Amino acid sequence: MNPDQIRYGVLLFSALILSLSVHEAAHAYTAHLLGDDTAKRHGRLTLNPLAHLDQLGTIMIALIAFAGMGFGWAKPVPIDPLQFKVNSRHRDIGLVALAGPVSNLFQAIVAYWGWLALQRFTGNGFSLGIDFFEALVKVNLSLAAFNLLPIYPLDGQKVLSAILPRSLAYRFDFQSLRMGSWPLLVVIVWEWVMPIPGPLSLLMGPVVGGLLKLIKISAFWMG
Repeated sequence: MNPDQIRYGVLLFSALILSLSVHEAAHAYTAHLLGDDTAKRHGRLTLNPLAHLDQLGTIMIALIAFAGMGFGWAKPVPIDPLQFKVNSRHRDIGLVALAGPVSNLFQAIVAYWGWLALQRFTGNGFSLGIDFFEALVKVNLSLAAFNLLPIYPLDGQKVLSAILPRSLAYRFDFQSLRMGSWPLLVVIVWEWVMPIPGPLSLLMGPVVGGLLKLIKISAFWMG
């Protein structure tokens, strides 16, 4: 690896660690606000990356950053739905799930504004910061789009279940649990081995591009 590749790998690795930690902390804080203290009791009510990182998942994150391949993850935040109010339990599970992708969108917006500020006030005089903010924007938009896919065990599966009519939600949850993580594994492996774009590329590319355009438009009108 040349110095530029190492530099980019370090920036991407740092952006992934920060973004995933905030994502998991958002799950934990939302669950806590809705009455479930499980995450707090497990030490997950924090922004400290050490509380959220999984050993193998972190190794895979490093492979993504430095080798451009793999699939990384953080430790899922434990929740106990029985601690939510009975009449809003289904909704609250969806809100906890939605908090992760929403935190990624928020991070992307903040990072884009940081990128704009450094570009405006330093030009290319602080290229490391500019590149880091750019990596944060890309990482967080990708994480938001990926996690909103309605595939178990991603957040999108719980979000979709929460907005479906109760009878459909039960059937959707049953089928999701019955199939487990196999559908997700299939769409991920597709991207690695198939010569044509798979569901992830076809869905995430337009979503990430659309979200980035919205952020740019909002920044233009507000700036």
